[in-house]
Amino acid sequence: MTIGFFIWKSSLMTGNLRFDDSPEQTTMTANFCFEVIGVGLDPDQRHLLIEWQDSHHSVFPYIWLRHERFFPLMGRPEQRQDSEFSLPEDPASLAIESTRIDHEHLMIDWAHDGSVTRHSLPFLRENCLSAEARQQRHPRPRLWDARRAQAFPWFEGSDFEEPYRRLELLLHLRDYGIALVRNLSDQPGTVEVIARHVGPVRNTHFGSLFDIRSLPEDQQGTGANIGATSCNAIAPHADEGWRHAPPGISLMHCLRADPSGGGVSVFVDGIAAAETLRTSDPEAFQFLSSVPLSFAAERNPRERFRSHARVIATDCEGVVRGIRINDRTQSQPDLDVEMIEPAYHALRKLYAIILSLENNFEHLLQPGEMVIFDNHRVLHARRSFDPTAGERWIQQLSIDREEFQNLFRQLAESCDRDDLSAWDQDAGALSQD
Repeated sequence: MTIGFFIWKSSLMTGNLRFDDSPEQTTMTANFCFEVIGVGLDPDQRHLLIEWQDSHHSVFPYIWLRHERFFPLMGRPEQRQDSEFSLPEDPASLAIESTRIDHEHLMIDWAHDGSVTRHSLPFLRENCLSAEARQQRHPRPRLWDARRAQAFPWFEGSDFEEPYRRLELLLHLRDYGIALVRNLSDQPGTVEVIARHVGPVRNTHFGSLFDIRSLPEDQQGTGANIGATSCNAIAPHADEGWRHAPPGISLMHCLRADPSGGGVSVFVDGIAAAETLRTSDPEAFQFLSSVPLSFAAERNPRERFRSHARVIATDCEGVVRGIRINDRTQSQPDLDVEMIEPAYHALRKLYAIILSLENNFEHLLQPGEMVIFDNHRVLHARRSFDPTAGERWIQQLSIDREEFQNLFRQLAESCDRDDLSAWDQDAGALSQD
């Protein structure tokens, strides 16, 4: 193996995210400076190596670098018009003649075809393939219980108008799965105005805006026979698990609160509950994270939805990314006979954790207050209320998670937070092994 290093120095500004350990505030800093001090080649393995000023080392396969010609993320010199597909050549044919730095770009002269590719050094640093760097691009969710949630900050309605404050709000939503907002208008439709700062509104058979209020049966429409339109208590759940892709980010805005103090909202960190189950009952966790169960919504003539999915969604590293659970739309398991009782055992174990008061963050929403939460992570519930005491009115809409994540990255870039814009999303309740 032959490795030759060519030494340059090039100052690069990039970022890293630091959080205060307490949930009272989110601290964002991006003030690290990196310099490239060495670039080398390993022609036997077909690897290019970069040593950075902070002693970090990156290794990039030749074929990964050749992909720059076709992948437009950072711009490409041109795409071959006569190519049947836009993928690099067979790696065995690739060879590098020389490399050089040109205005914070790495220029590569390819020996096998005489072409030149240009690679942004900040992009290379942010997309390092080391296990450490890849893990940093997949932030672990910050888990919470009722006590920690009580210390969450309340964001102001005016924060949506200030980009850096809006970024902090959305960052809190990304990491904790929930954000609390106050001092908004209590007028109908306010939630639609706020939604434009979070992402495009999702439209379903419910429409784009759903009114959570107890109504006479003949006025309920698509809400007929649905728990949200009743005055009964509702257990913690994720919305619409009977869809293949459940709603992502939910916004719930209070217009009227029950005058008697009923209808308290409850929120539970579903990922924290799943991690507790992993520790307390590994077999139940393994069952719910590997065996798909059945979900259905056929509550009125306008619904004939069914899906099969895992209750606990984990990625290829076993990290919990989402939870799909709802006692009111969980249908009988479609499993082998011997798996039926284990399914119910595992569900009971998980519900026992979810229903523990120590995990239930409760708050009586007041007019002008809003809760924004990740429906793939945070379960929500409601205590019962007396509809004769006065009107309780919540307006709700949802935004697909990938749309939120797309807007988050754009906002991060506009605030010069390239470290946040490089964050890789997870698939939430759709994550697969």
